[in-house]
Amino acid sequence: MEITEFLYQIKPVRADLMENQTQEEQEKLQSHFLYLQDMLEKGKLVLAGPCLDASFGVVILQNTNEEEAQEIMENDPAVKGNVMSGKLYPFRVSLIKK
Repeated sequence: MEITEFLYQIKPVRADLMENQTQEEQEKLQSHFLYLQDMLEKGKLVLAGPCLDASFGVVILQNTNEEEAQEIMENDPAVKGNVMSGKLYPFRVSLIKK
């Protein structure tokens, strides 16, 4: 069975990133949000969001393959801009609220 869903976990590159951001980091995080909104509109995103303690965030993708999912993660402005590190995992959405 071909995997078409992936999760990527993002982690801030600095522990104090969420409470102490430079202007450049704020801009990259805003671009990250807009990028994920675009993925939602394109039917690639299931959900995205941060842990409330800001230790990491998750992005769940669908309708993709591993190569494209890797590309989406690497082109995420937060990852590309070295504000967050990213790690990709094959994933399956087994249950989802309608």
